[in-house]
Amino acid sequence: MKIDSKNLELFRNLSQLELGECYYDFHNDFDCIRIGLENNFLIFLFKKIIEGYIISYRFENVDIVNFEFINFSEFNNLTIDNIYRGRFENNGKLLEFNNENSYFYLEFDQGSKMEFWSKGIIIEKMND
Repeated sequence: MKIDSKNLELFRNLSQLELGECYYDFHNDFDCIRIGLENNFLIFLFKKIIEGYIISYRFENVDIVNFEFINFSEFNNLTIDNIYRGRFENNGKLLEFNNENSYFYLEFDQGSKMEFWSKGIIIEKMND
């Protein structure tokens, strides 16, 4: 499923999503097992804790602004805390969009975080 960032509700927690008939709780039911940047896509792979299937959560047309990962010794798998489309400051004004891109905030329970621009999100269940 592809979601244009301009269609996302401002400040809505995107770690819990209903897509069609499926509900995904990336905070409680999934571990983040991989993070990568490839061909302008920021890719997160989430593994369902019980069933074990993989979900690809890809942000397209990404420009990373802030990237901070701490407490590496504690990482086994990452637990996503919050993902949301937020506002950004430009010349003293809070704005929602920069051309086709939106500003995203992503935080993990372990204290790590990222901020980045993206045009949209593509979420797909991977083949078993």
